[in-house]
Amino acid sequence: MGKSNSMRKRAVRAEKPMRCKGFMRYLQWAVAALVLIIVLYPIYQLLILSLRPLVDIRHYIYQVQSRGVRFIPVYLIPRAFSFEQYLLTVDDVFLRAYGVAVLYTMAVTAIHFPIAFVLGFSFAKLRFLGKDVLFFLFIASMVLPFHVTVVPLNQVLHRLGLFDTPWAVILPGAFAPLGVFLFRQFISQVPDETLEAAAIDGAGLLRTLVFIVLPMIRYGLSVFLLLTITLQWGAIEPVLAFVRQEEWRPVSLLLRDMMARNPSGIFAPGVLYMLPMLLVYGAVRTAQKKIKDETTSL
Repeated sequence: MGKSNSMRKRAVRAEKPMRCKGFMRYLQWAVAALVLIIVLYPIYQLLILSLRPLVDIRHYIYQVQSRGVRFIPVYLIPRAFSFEQYLLTVDDVFLRAYGVAVLYTMAVTAIHFPIAFVLGFSFAKLRFLGKDVLFFLFIASMVLPFHVTVVPLNQVLHRLGLFDTPWAVILPGAFAPLGVFLFRQFISQVPDETLEAAAIDGAGLLRTLVFIVLPMIRYGLSVFLLLTITLQWGAIEPVLAFVRQEEWRPVSLLLRDMMARNPSGIFAPGVLYMLPMLLVYGAVRTAQKKIKDETTSL
């Protein structure tokens, strides 16, 4: 009897941690589902509202503005679908602003990548006088708000003759410190023995960077691309400060102006504005998963 009672007590004690773990697992799933709903629901409603007839949207906006209604009524499944908002949105002005945003994003990413990659490698692996102090000053500029640097940047761009041109937006973005910081952190994880072995085999600095370092930090490269593209796609302040010509203003500013002039027509442009970032995020996450699988298999 004594042995059976002790065995039962041990079994009960063993079941308690298992029950606790099961409860925590369900709690984690519940919290994750709640966060997912909170994040995805506004996107879903934006898509649904962009497919509503424009007459309904204007009616809802009128109720909000004149009758004191706080919220536009939303539905999980709309009663009627219409592409009227998209047909009215896609005109020459919107397509030009969209193209300008694509130009800014691609140009900044293409120029920023080699600059940030080389500087990140220099701060991570090369030895030179004042490296730590220079890196600290370089990264400290990340915490400076844009309004602090707008005056000196304005003067520099004026002297270079680049003010009110696309380069006034592209060059400041191409020399942003965030990319340097990211590459420095990821390149620091590359073993020094690997670089020494490449030097012994006769590989030059450029060959080492392209064929050895870059493949080893592919995950860091994906993070760099995601952050750079996302930040540049939504950048508004540099355009407002350094560009006066309407034809060089991106779609982000066009959306702001549309929201002020015609709130009922903002839903379809919002979906079109959001779509490239969703595609970029999906492509980057797919690439990161592939990189992880390849690393695990090794």
